Amino acid sequence: MKSNIDNKCPRGASHLKTKAKKNALMEERFEQIETENRILLEKMSHIMRCKGDIDCTNDSIKYSKPKNKERRKREWKRIAKENQQILKRIQAARPTYNHRKWEDEAKVNDRILANICEFKQPARKDEKPIIDDEDSIFGYLDFYDSVPEESGGETSLF
Repeated sequence: MKSNIDNKCPRGASHLKTKAKKNALMEERFEQIETENRILLEKMSHIMRCKGDIDCTNDSIKYSKPKNKERRKREWKRIAKENQQILKRIQAARPTYNHRKWEDEAKVNDRILANICEFKQPARKDEKPIIDDEDSIFGYLDFYDSVPEESGGETSLF
């Protein structure tokens, strides 16, 4: 008995030759182009039938005029008037806090802090030093320095 060997080329796969996916995508694209062409043709025929006048009106909501414009305008004016009245009341009100008293208290507190502070802060250039003594060459009080009393009144730091 003689053995048979198949020396022929293998059969080609039909799904590789047809390229169904590519054909489907091309067909879908052609349908889309046909639809757009049909719409364009309808628009052109409408222009030809209507004497070629240009229709520049846009009926979309994006370009339409607001229907409640007057009501919103009245509301805006009412709110602006109320805001003006509130501003006048705020400006006419007397202040509750006395800022001058706060400044005076802050100065007293700074002096107390300078007296009890372990590491004294150097005096700033814009402020005059607390003590103008020759012993204080650094512009701040040492532990053994005392605060000079102001002339004109007795002010207690404690």
